[in-house]
Amino acid sequence: MKIHGKGNKIRYVFLPQFLIATINPYSKDYLFLNSQGQAISREYMVRLIKRRTLLTSIKKKISPHTFRRSFATLLYQKGAQLMTIQKLLGHSSVQTTEGYIHNSWDYLYGDYSRLWKSPETNYHE
Repeated sequence: MKIHGKGNKIRYVFLPQFLIATINPYSKDYLFLNSQGQAISREYMVRLIKRRTLLTSIKKKISPHTFRRSFATLLYQKGAQLMTIQKLLGHSSVQTTEGYIHNSWDYLYGDYSRLWKSPETNYHE
């Protein structure tokens, strides 16, 4: 699906088959509408996310942008190439994409530790 986004950039979003069956990705109209059939504003989404977050035990401030960063981190942790993530987020610079990816110390240590785990090497001999 082609998205006309911030900065007049065109982004492409891959849709899973189950989602395509429930929406019309070829529609010229907005994908998400409010109860009056109007396009949902950014401000409405911010308020909705804030209200939903308050219903949970999450203490961190969550915004629509948080989802972009989480998406980038998840893709990276699942093995997606940095260039793929860059294209999916619509960044012109890979350095911008790198700034979106956040890893916990546990993830970093696990990734680093793989360097020392080799089936051919046994350091206890």
